[in-house]
Amino acid sequence: MSSASPAGLHGITVIDLTQGVAGPFCTRLMSQMGARIIKIERPGGGDIIRFWDNIVHGMCSGHAWVNPGKESLALNLKDEKARDILMELVATADVVIENFVPGTLEAWGLTYDAFRARNEKIIFCRISGFGQEGEYSTRSALDLIVQGETGLISTNGTPEEPAKISLSLCDISGAMYATVGILEALFHRERTGRGQEIQVALFDSIMTWTGYFPYMMWYGGKAPVRVGLHHHTMAPYGPYVAADGKQVIVAGGGGHVVMWRKFCEAIDDLALFDDPRFSNNNDRLANRAELDVRISEAFAKRNRAWWLARFHEFGIPAGALNSFEDALDHQRFRDRDLIKEVQSAVGPVKVFDFPPRLSDVAAVNRLGPPLVGEHTAAILAEMGMDSDAVAALVAHGTVGLIEEVANG
Repeated sequence: MSSASPAGLHGITVIDLTQGVAGPFCTRLMSQMGARIIKIERPGGGDIIRFWDNIVHGMCSGHAWVNPGKESLALNLKDEKARDILMELVATADVVIENFVPGTLEAWGLTYDAFRARNEKIIFCRISGFGQEGEYSTRSALDLIVQGETGLISTNGTPEEPAKISLSLCDISGAMYATVGILEALFHRERTGRGQEIQVALFDSIMTWTGYFPYMMWYGGKAPVRVGLHHHTMAPYGPYVAADGKQVIVAGGGGHVVMWRKFCEAIDDLALFDDPRFSNNNDRLANRAELDVRISEAFAKRNRAWWLARFHEFGIPAGALNSFEDALDHQRFRDRDLIKEVQSAVGPVKVFDFPPRLSDVAAVNRLGPPLVGEHTAAILAEMGMDSDAVAALVAHGTVGLIEEVANG
C-alpha cells in the first residue's frame, strides 16, 4: 500500500525512558504510527532487554521485537548534566514515557511538575506494575510476577497443573493501554492545548482483560477452574484429533441451538443433538467428558483437511492447531505481507508490520533496532553541540556513544 499522506503521528516526538517490554512495546507502536522516538539508555549497557539473548546478529530477540524505529541516546541520568540534556529535549517534545520503579525519577527531580515547567503541553505517561501510590507501588513487577499476583496463572493450564501464559501478556496489556492513553491525551491536547499525566498499572490493565472470570466470582460464587485446551464457558470448544493425528480446533457449541445442530450434522451424529445430556450449553459443560468421547470418535474417521473443509461448508468456526513453525509459514503472512525487513547497524532485521491497515496512511518501518548510543552524536549535534562538547560529555561519563553489540 502506498500513500501520499504522512503517518498519523508524524511530527510527534516521544522521549522514551522505558526498558523491558511494556514501555518499549508502546513506543514501538507509536514509531509505526510515525512518531519520532528518542530512546534514552544507560551508557555501557542500555535497556535490560538487550541481555536476554543474542540471536539476532548479536542482538537480543526481545530488543529486535520492541525497539525498531527508535533512535538511541545514551544518557547517564544519575549525572546532573545528563538530566539537563534530557530537560532540553523535553522542552520541545510532545510525550515523555517511563517505567522506572516509582520513586526513581522523583529522586532525580524528574517529575511531571518539572517537565511541565519546561513544556506546559507535555504529556507524561508512567507505566508501573502496581501504580504510583499504595502499599505495592514500589515493588518490581516483571510479567510473571503480575501474572501471579492477578491470579491469571491459577486460571491457565490443565486441571492437574497451572501454567504461566507464554507471552508477556501483562506487559503487552499495559503497553496497549499506554498507547491508547497517549493517543487520547494527544487528541485532548488538540482540543484544549493542555498536556497531562497518564498512569498505567500492569495489574489494572490485565485485570480488565480477564473477561468473564470476575463475573463467575461476583455472581456465580465460583472461581474459574483450569480447563486445559477447552473453554471455560462453551462446549464443544477446543481441539480434537483427526485420523491423521493432526488436531482441529472447533467451536461447535457457543450456547446457540442452531449452531449446535449444524455441528451435529457436520459430524454425522444427529443423535447427539437429541441426547438430553447435551441439549444446551450448560448441560454440555456438565457432561463434557462424555461429550468429548462421542466427538473424538467422529473425528478419528477423517483427516484434518477433510474436517476443516467440512466445517467451513457448514459455517462452523474451525482451524488447525499448528506448530509455531507452521504458523510462521501461514498463508495469512503472504496475503497480508505482514513481515517487513529493516536495516540496522548489524544488518537486515525482520519486523512485523503495524497490524491496523489504514486506507490513507502507511505504517512506518524505517529504522532497525538501534545499538546503544547509536544516535547520541547526531542528536547532540542537532541540539547545537559540537564534537568537542560531545567528547567532553563522553569523558565525564554523562553520555555514551555507539557501542558494540552486547553479548555479541
